[in-house]
Amino acid sequence: MRIAWAVAESWNDAPARQNNFTKRAMNTSTKTATGSRQLDFSEAAARRAAFFAIIQHPLTLWPPALGTAAAVGLTMFSVASVPCSAAIAAGGIVLGVAHWAYRYLGRGDDYMQMHYAELHEQFEKLKQQKAVELAADLKKLGCKQGQTQVAQFEDKFQNLLAVFRRVLSENELTFSRVMGTAEQVYRSGLENLERVVVLLLNVKDMDREDITARIGALEPKAKRTHADEVNLKALQDQAGVYDQTMQEVDELLAGNEEALATMDKAGNAAIRIKDRSASQTPREIMAEAMGLLDQMIARANNRQVPAISLEQDLKK
Repeated sequence: MRIAWAVAESWNDAPARQNNFTKRAMNTSTKTATGSRQLDFSEAAARRAAFFAIIQHPLTLWPPALGTAAAVGLTMFSVASVPCSAAIAAGGIVLGVAHWAYRYLGRGDDYMQMHYAELHEQFEKLKQQKAVELAADLKKLGCKQGQTQVAQFEDKFQNLLAVFRRVLSENELTFSRVMGTAEQVYRSGLENLERVVVLLLNVKDMDREDITARIGALEPKAKRTHADEVNLKALQDQAGVYDQTMQEVDELLAGNEEALATMDKAGNAAIRIKDRSASQTPREIMAEAMGLLDQMIARANNRQVPAISLEQDLKK
């Protein structure tokens, strides 16, 4: 009776636990070596999250576990024959597998939507905190282009969201997938700007013109003292650090400009979905929009720039 009561209680609690199972599976499936790439909106990641979430569902776990436990107990105490016990264990396993198959094949899309919703919630928390912080830091550091890009990413993302809401239903997996991919592009841009802030903080007290003038005063000397040589070498090192830093800053800002343009292109492609005069089918047009965003993410991931993990800042 106790076992039956425990099973019934677990089944009644199953719907309330469903979101937790999905969140846990999603966290397991999207954890990577670099914190900056943890939010994976790909269809493969969503299906993987759904797969593990359903495996952890009580109605998938309990029948095989209880069936096997009952079979072992009945056999040990000679209450039932071995074939009968084996049939009980097999029945429990079959019930668990059948439940998993029913949920994965019949309701897999619902679990994938839950995966996307959880990632979107994480992204919104990240965006709300970091956008304001980055804009303030970039303003203090005199980086007008970076400051402008913070606002541009939000504006273009909202424009893209409005366009896709016009051409797709928000209940469609395709909508969640494409907006998730756009969020990854947005996220990559914020991380680039976080890197820009770190780089500019490192050189904010360097006066490149003064360094150049001092180098120019030391290099022409016919006879330089040991102190002159030390000073010249130090100034040249400082100039090298400054130039290399500013070059990396320019590359990051240029990468963001490319990402902003890609969001414009994806929106422009989506507009043609309901254009009857378009030479492409809606499926082909959507694939084009997704391809543009995916390519941008791939380029951002391949860029040889040390990753800045925004999640670490949120945990401080």
